[in-house]
Amino acid sequence: MSDAPDRLVEFTFFVDAETYMMVGGELAASEEDLHDAGVERVDIPTEYGHDLGERVPVRVLATEKGLRMYANLLNLHDPLQKEELERVLLAHRSRAD
Repeated sequence: MSDAPDRLVEFTFFVDAETYMMVGGELAASEEDLHDAGVERVDIPTEYGHDLGERVPVRVLATEKGLRMYANLLNLHDPLQKEELERVLLAHRSRAD
């Protein structure tokens, strides 16, 4: 049996800057909740201040469970990003086997 779900994988979410600015980059989870779910690191750039025409790249290093939780916290609806996340997770599992 593979241990891939417990191994870390990196994924970059692209969040609408206007939505990001409205919530101030805050999620409905504490840092402890994120760590418990398997999120090890979140890199959010700070140089997107007033340029609301962009999408903010949020790079996350986490277990599969952690990435899925983070996607839910971001309320990820973009079908292309969902498809890419699944592709990355499938490739991650395949490498671990």
